[in-house]
Amino acid sequence: MQVDFRRLEHFLKIAELGSLSRAADRMRIAQPALSRQMRILEEEAGTPLFFRHRRGMQLTPAGEELRQHIAGPVRQVRQAFDDIRSRSTEGGGQIALGVPPTVSYILAGRLARRVAQQAPNISLRIVEGYAGHLIDWLQRGEIDAALLYGPAADFQMSVAEILYEELVLVGPASSALHPDKRVSVQDISQLPIVLPSQSHGLRLVVEAAARKAGVTLNVRYEADSFLVLKELVEFGLGYTVLPLSALSREIDAGNLRYASIGHPPILRQLVMGMPREEQLTRSTRVVVGLVRDEIKHLVDTGVWKAQLQY
Repeated sequence: MQVDFRRLEHFLKIAELGSLSRAADRMRIAQPALSRQMRILEEEAGTPLFFRHRRGMQLTPAGEELRQHIAGPVRQVRQAFDDIRSRSTEGGGQIALGVPPTVSYILAGRLARRVAQQAPNISLRIVEGYAGHLIDWLQRGEIDAALLYGPAADFQMSVAEILYEELVLVGPASSALHPDKRVSVQDISQLPIVLPSQSHGLRLVVEAAARKAGVTLNVRYEADSFLVLKELVEFGLGYTVLPLSALSREIDAGNLRYASIGHPPILRQLVMGMPREEQLTRSTRVVVGLVRDEIKHLVDTGVWKAQLQY
């Protein structure tokens, strides 16, 4: 059976927008023609792919399964054609980079500016997510590369070491925390703690340090949103552990206080996860290089207090 590639792209756009009319407007296709393409695709699949209702279109379980199978490959084929069409050293097309929220805080805007200046043919899409989600998206091909919490040996994929940075204990403005007064992991275990849920990289790093110290953390609240995590601490509901690079604006504004952790400190490793070498497009290589350049600049200028590994 031959399936039209453009039809699959149309299917993904409708699934993304949840509306036939919005997808038709976005892709500048007549709505009846787009509707006909989806009927043909459903005939080829042998099952309905969308629930149709007055508010739009929603994927059926079969439609969601199809979306998960094809989203990555369709992106990769589109990117390969963009690479071939551009035939230039800087590449072209859209590159999706996955980043944890704490990294996005310090890197996203600065990286986007660097890409715009040095690789204007590339459209950068920054996708925020915690490690478990980023790994899944990367393996399915829905993003092109991702910054992840290490250690590098934990991953069954191509990874490159980027940096190490210390984590700090973060509390509300009313707390007695001070950068010059280090706290121990044992001290942290006596406090109400706010962390992401179990599957996320930051939680794994902090709990590994607690196990090594022979203590159990008193996790009172869980928040899988970086903004909510900081807000709960600002409201005085607990303390959290984060890299200092993710707190600069709140610290400067006096909304949060922090103390260094030690001895020993809790270190977070950052690595770059990528597809296999033969699957890397020219544009992905360019963006990965620009990520390295921007991170090095931030570390060299003291904006990001970390130890580079390259």
